Amino acid sequence: MLRNPGVPRRHGVIWVLLSVLAGTALPLAAKDTWVEVRSPHFTVISNAGEKEARRTADQFEQFREVFRVSFPSLRLDLGHPLIIFAVKNEDSLKMLLPGYWETKGHAHPAGIYGAGEERDFVALRTNIEGDNPYEVVYHEYAHAILNLNFRELPVWLSEGMAEYFGNSRIRDDEVNIGIPSRYLVETLQRTRLIPIDELLRADHQSPYYNEQSRVSIFYAESWAIVHYLLLDRNARQEQLLQNFLKAWEVTGDQVEAAQKAFGDLKKFSQTMEVYARNSNFMMGTVKTSVRGDPKSLTSREMPSAEVRASHAIFYVHTRRPAEAALAAKEALEQDPQLSLGYEAQGLNAYVQEQYEEASPSFSRATELQGATFSAYYFAAACKLREGIASESDSQFILANLRKTIELNPMFAPAYANLASLLSTQPGNTDKALQLVRKAVELDPGNLQYSIMFAHVLLNTGKINEAKAMAVRIRQVSWLPKDKANAEELMQSIEEFEEQSRQWAERNRLRKEEHAKPAALPGPSVATAPASNAPSEDTSQVQSKGKRMLYMAEGVIADAECNPSASGRVTLTIDHSSMKFLYPSLSRLAVVEGLSEDSGNAPKCSEWKGRRVRLFFYKTKDKPYAGDLRTIQFF
Repeated sequence: MLRNPGVPRRHGVIWVLLSVLAGTALPLAAKDTWVEVRSPHFTVISNAGEKEARRTADQFEQFREVFRVSFPSLRLDLGHPLIIFAVKNEDSLKMLLPGYWETKGHAHPAGIYGAGEERDFVALRTNIEGDNPYEVVYHEYAHAILNLNFRELPVWLSEGMAEYFGNSRIRDDEVNIGIPSRYLVETLQRTRLIPIDELLRADHQSPYYNEQSRVSIFYAESWAIVHYLLLDRNARQEQLLQNFLKAWEVTGDQVEAAQKAFGDLKKFSQTMEVYARNSNFMMGTVKTSVRGDPKSLTSREMPSAEVRASHAIFYVHTRRPAEAALAAKEALEQDPQLSLGYEAQGLNAYVQEQYEEASPSFSRATELQGATFSAYYFAAACKLREGIASESDSQFILANLRKTIELNPMFAPAYANLASLLSTQPGNTDKALQLVRKAVELDPGNLQYSIMFAHVLLNTGKINEAKAMAVRIRQVSWLPKDKANAEELMQSIEEFEEQSRQWAERNRLRKEEHAKPAALPGPSVATAPASNAPSEDTSQVQSKGKRMLYMAEGVIADAECNPSASGRVTLTIDHSSMKFLYPSLSRLAVVEGLSEDSGNAPKCSEWKGRRVRLFFYKTKDKPYAGDLRTIQFF
């Protein structure tokens, strides 16, 4: 069994494999009949016949119900479709996943799970036997559900829960859960357990999680702890798992949370030693009532063009751009009015960062009947990444994001992008906060939404709230990228605090003197050409640790308005120009006069021609003068 044990997120594909013996490839049937079966929560596309498609939909509905029954308070709606390709044989799976057959000796999958921003995918064979041939698919689906409800669960708990639920056996009216696989039991019997405090501290960079010689016992021991917490009578009565989660939410420290929930960790370790060496693990049973209800399933035969468009989108998500381009082309040749075909065409260009090429395809997709919420979303996303050049661009983005939310009120990325755009516009800050809060509620496992929330709070002058959130984000950041973003957020808040203090002091002095205020402490106003940074005057530079914050005053000659991407601002100073780079408008402090509240500041489309002070970090060997942090209009 080959795993990628990473926690799945909304950008990119997570690969999981169940290795089976390779067979002799046979030519794919020239013409397959494909059917679509829709259950309440899944869409199955299959060339194995309607009966098999219904059976597959039933199984996934049953597996989903396990979570509903076991944890009634969990949210189970992913916020976007989960498309399941249930194909009839290995040749059909080879057509969808050619990469696994391109290298001789490569393991051939029985099933994969892929997580995307606007769709999740499963591809599996239906002609395979066994009590649970799709264990790894269920493992990753369990991760997807956990990520909807918890922000950065400890790695041992996340993987232990996914192992526990992934090892399930689906019956006619029940699901057996927590079944110990022979591999797990053998690992626990023959391998020394990881010390409990080391297991608790393991993160995504830990050797236990990454080194082949250690990862097996890490998964097995994590499974054993979760198995104990969920099935042992005393652990259930004492609600040890619930107590740990509550303590973890408060402390952000795994060891401290475990001590509060489990008591003395040495005694808990001894308990787990005995439990893990057990050769007769019990299993749980969840009664289900969703299987085989014909009223809950609809089916239809799919037109060939729609099948090829669906294949094209799958190829995009599995990083096969050539196959995606061909499938989208064939779909549109068969049906030039197929919205899904244009969406597939646009998505293939979009993931390759060809936004100018992708934009017309998405726009065309939204003009045709049957346009999906994701077509509207990517039409807006393309324009955001191209850059907002005019008010009409801004209105186009707003309209498409609002249509996305209308069609799919559970889609978190639309709320996040809309909040980012509105947070830069006067009078819309409260609405922006509502929207980004909604994004966090819909996808709490995505730390980027929480970081965006803090930036919007900062943009609206709510410094203390932003700082409290930044502290919590820093506590729960595990991945290096998340840690770096958390530190950058905290730095932005500290800079904003310092600037606010200076503005308040300046305002006080102005009131005392009843005169025009003097220039803020900083270097002399820069008059150098764009290729040079301002001359350094250390007696007048605002110092933050080892970095120097500079100020330049002039008139904005040009500004790129990119809410979610980097952009440039050009400042004219005594007939000379300086260019500055900002990370995104949502992360740029923009204020009017001496106020700490950005609600009165002009929106980006109104910046040109306005006199400003820019606060920035000087850069070397860059095509711009500095990294912009704050714009003050006056």
